[in-house]
Amino acid sequence: MTRKLDQIERDLVQKVKRGEIGRRDLFRVSAAGATALAMGGGSLAVTAGAARADTGGPNYKDMGRVMPIGGANATGRWFDYSTLITPVEQFYVRNHYPTPRAADYPELDPANWKVRIHGAGVANPIELSYEDLLALPSRSIFATMECHGNGRNLFWEQQGMMDVTGGPWGLGAVGLAEWTYVPMSVIFDLVGLQDTAVEALFQSGVDGEDMRRPMPVADILERPDDIGLAYMMNGLPLQPDHGFPVRALVPGWGGTASIKWLTEIRIEPHRFWARLNVRNEAYIGPEHAADTPGPHDEYLDGVTAADVVGTMVRWMNVKSTLTVPLVLDQSPNLPSNYPLDRGELPVMTAGQHTMAGYAWAPDGVREVHYRLNGSGWQRAALVPPNLGRYTWVRFEFPWDATAGVHEIETRATDNSGVTQPATYPFNLLGMTNNAIPRFRIEVV
Repeated sequence: MTRKLDQIERDLVQKVKRGEIGRRDLFRVSAAGATALAMGGGSLAVTAGAARADTGGPNYKDMGRVMPIGGANATGRWFDYSTLITPVEQFYVRNHYPTPRAADYPELDPANWKVRIHGAGVANPIELSYEDLLALPSRSIFATMECHGNGRNLFWEQQGMMDVTGGPWGLGAVGLAEWTYVPMSVIFDLVGLQDTAVEALFQSGVDGEDMRRPMPVADILERPDDIGLAYMMNGLPLQPDHGFPVRALVPGWGGTASIKWLTEIRIEPHRFWARLNVRNEAYIGPEHAADTPGPHDEYLDGVTAADVVGTMVRWMNVKSTLTVPLVLDQSPNLPSNYPLDRGELPVMTAGQHTMAGYAWAPDGVREVHYRLNGSGWQRAALVPPNLGRYTWVRFEFPWDATAGVHEIETRATDNSGVTQPATYPFNLLGMTNNAIPRFRIEVV
């Protein structure tokens, strides 16, 4: 079956490529072969580089292009971002275990891969091969992917909440990609979704026995064409670190909902309680109400009803960042190749500068403001193009920097009118902090 690409998105991409939207756009092909859009006034250029070879470490990605923060995790270098589409080799990696390899898991070979979709919530259980999936109608969507822990350092650095636990994600556990996927509307049509269906449990099957996360069927049915099973990222098959051969795709929700190395979806007339929605990737704190399990729910991964003391993280928040490193002097640990020592300030020369940044939200960004040294808020200019609801936008503003230490804050407002707050409520696992970031800079 011929794959379908939403015509509006196709037309938009072609306009961007022809330079008909905003300023002229410079196209670069990354080392991974992914197309990136960057502001510029020149002609087509190609960034040289070879594909990363498997070095036997916890990931395939060249960790020199990102910042390792422990285990198999690496945050993006947000202060180096310049492209609209994030090149795959600069995209953050959030794994609970080392990236599974086809050498160890033959089921990840596309010739062997299958996804089983079954449960009491469907009328016609099915098993799809990789070829079956690629033959189904598909769409392509531009969407940010963001780790729930992105912005966790702000709890420590700006709010003094040292009881917050987790890795030092800074502001780089986010990136924008073009995802090609089979929508859940197509999958539901194939399996015959029952009216009694309550939750769908997306499971990896190869990435640790506890890598599974539920999603209410009602939430899927609100956006059945936006949520689906992804097999391409930035125009190429998924790379191993990003879920090859197939992952779930849930735009607007935290990355954990988009389970990687997907092999099974169970759809049942009850709720599921597992590690990834109870003990991890959940809001646990005095300002977050706890979920209430039902009498017929299913418990997995050793979780019990007594463990349900928080609520599963779903939607991400409106956020913004400058392409400037944060000063980290309170965080328990730093990425191994962070460009600043503990407490060190980034340094700029005095004079005229164009400050740049990114802002994103599940409902899209309406406007971005900035302020210098606590003065009044000023509107930043949004840099076209804007690729849709789930994408980020770039912004910029001029700054005549004078000698001394300065603080710059950025504040985004989404299309529904929600604006970043000054602080964010405590939660033990440091989820979804979208407090206004404060960037300290020394000008010489």
